[in-house]
Amino acid sequence: MNFPMEYPIFQFFYWIINTPSLGGIIASLVGGGSVLAYFLTLRWIAAGGSTGDPETYSYPTPTLHHHESE
Repeated sequence: MNFPMEYPIFQFFYWIINTPSLGGIIASLVGGGSVLAYFLTLRWIAAGGSTGDPETYSYPTPTLHHHESE
């Protein structure tokens, strides 16, 4: 085995995952939470791209003021 089982924290995680019902519940919660976080992040990005607010800049540039010179 290529895992340091002498540490109690790893023994605890190994026990949780290998318990038939508890391991399945933990795995489904972690997997479902990851998928939920992924879709919420995509929704947040899409909502930020379609706000309709005018773009603002921290400093005025000649291009923004339609000046002939740069």
